[in-house]
Amino acid sequence: MDKKNLMVKGASSQGLFGATLGFFFGFGSVALFGPTANLLKDLMGLSPLQVGFLVSAPALSGSLLRIPFAAWVDTTGGRKPFLVLLVLSVLGMVGLLSVILTCYPDRMTSEIYPLLLILGVLCGCGIATFSVGIGQVSYWFPQKEQGTALGSFAGYGNLAPGMFTFLLPIALSSLGLAGSYFAWLIFLIIGVVLYFKFGLNAWYFQLIEKGLSKEKALETAQRRYGQEIFPQGKLADSLIISARCWKTWVLVFIYFTTFGGFIALTAWFPVYWKAVFNFSVFKASLFAAIFSI
Repeated sequence: MDKKNLMVKGASSQGLFGATLGFFFGFGSVALFGPTANLLKDLMGLSPLQVGFLVSAPALSGSLLRIPFAAWVDTTGGRKPFLVLLVLSVLGMVGLLSVILTCYPDRMTSEIYPLLLILGVLCGCGIATFSVGIGQVSYWFPQKEQGTALGSFAGYGNLAPGMFTFLLPIALSSLGLAGSYFAWLIFLIIGVVLYFKFGLNAWYFQLIEKGLSKEKALETAQRRYGQEIFPQGKLADSLIISARCWKTWVLVFIYFTTFGGFIALTAWFPVYWKAVFNFSVFKASLFAAIFSI
């Protein structure tokens, strides 16, 4: 094997930076409709239940897609799933912006509500980058550094919803609804480009892409680059083994109530503060951002 085929790109710090960057841009979709929900509610004549579904649509798809896309990381290293999710989110934002440009304000009626739900689900694909990034970062770092690496990834990436919740009302007042979502689209496209440039798979996956067998790639990544964590067995087997362990379900419940609550409240608080306390959109979003950040 040519020595050039054993040369791979990046270090663990670069792997962490790229994954965190991609997660930050994708995870902002949690706040997609929260700051604008009351405006859409008045324009379209939506019920509180319909507003709830609209606000939660991005988070729903982002949560459900985490399982298959996290499993995909074990075969590709994470870069491809990351890009697929971010591109899908861009397509959703393009669709949302197109609807606003063609329908706002006079034709923003309840008839287009199902379309907004679908586009919200598509925009929410970027939220699923959380599980992809967790896997991608894990392969870059040894066991003793996992806590610091994953904490940094999740901590910095989780800033996005709070920042978007705070900035979107400011953009609304100066750019309008269409201008605000256009700015978001540009920001998201920049995120895709940056991840494409900086996002890297761990050494083992790069070596496989260069044509090495799994056994040779594992040996080389372990001996030459110090990689400690590798995919184990088939994807289906891993999921079955995890599902059979009762501790998995305890962690699922804890995750569901804690991080799930964080996402739900970040998305819903702007609506809540406005509806219950009659806060201005800016003040309601500020309170939600303080909670999220």
